[in-house]
Amino acid sequence: MRIASLLPTATEMLYALGLGRSIVGRSQHCGHPPEVRKKPVVVESRIQRIAPRESQAIHEAVSKLRQQKVHQFVIDVQALKRLKPDLVVTQNLCSVCAASHTEVFPALSQIHPRPKTVTVSAQRFSEVFTDLKRLGEVTGREKKALKLIGGFEKRLTKIRETLAETNARPRLFCCEWLEPLIAAGHWIPEMVALAGGTDGLGTAGESSARPTWERVLSYDPEVILVMPCSYSIPQTLKEKRRLTERAGWKDLSAVKNGRVFAVDGAFFHHAGPRLVDGVELLAHLLHPKLFPNPKLRRHYRPLA
Repeated sequence: MRIASLLPTATEMLYALGLGRSIVGRSQHCGHPPEVRKKPVVVESRIQRIAPRESQAIHEAVSKLRQQKVHQFVIDVQALKRLKPDLVVTQNLCSVCAASHTEVFPALSQIHPRPKTVTVSAQRFSEVFTDLKRLGEVTGREKKALKLIGGFEKRLTKIRETLAETNARPRLFCCEWLEPLIAAGHWIPEMVALAGGTDGLGTAGESSARPTWERVLSYDPEVILVMPCSYSIPQTLKEKRRLTERAGWKDLSAVKNGRVFAVDGAFFHHAGPRLVDGVELLAHLLHPKLFPNPKLRRHYRPLA
């Protein structure tokens, strides 16, 4: 089987299923595991070409493309024709994070014979496992998918059992974007709950929210995780001023208690196998005494 994966989530799932060698093309944003970077790129983002790597500039560039009714992603149809994939894995959840149906299907209509498509579109945490199972079925790796899901469920059960030792559920703000300010939605509030926290700014299964800064101050989070989508930890730290220079920042409980962290957003935004790692990371940061894990330290840095 020859597979073109058009988003990081699908790529991570395919590698987890043992199908890395079957991937013949990828999106520009597919970078995990590292060996996938050797694969040909068939989808690129216009934003990467035109916007400086700052949150406000990226937001403005995305908004401008939408106003002009220009697709954000460029699909290399000629490359796909050369690579001749049997299967293309795409998504229809977020047109900012990856190419969606409105871009993918017209491109695939130019390829003969047209490859089969599978769409991953989880909005809730449990739906991530559903997507993994369906991808396993389509690729003949259903048993492998079920084995993976069983392993993930055991890890989550262990977290639930450990959390029975405490009634504390710290208030958490998952900051998904810095300018404008965005609070994470979709599956992330469920991850917070699974890890023993309370997310009062995001709503499970719904799009990311845009709370006012006054709302954040009123909520007074006890822990803040800064996780701009597609950012590395060093990138996040370079832009920390967008939070730390806001009025009232130093008065927040999370800041006063030194519980503000820049985290590796890939553990939260890519709705694949690493989300379970993300729940474990959340549990560690929310309840460090219950979940001491020095190995997780490389995936976060104190921000303030």
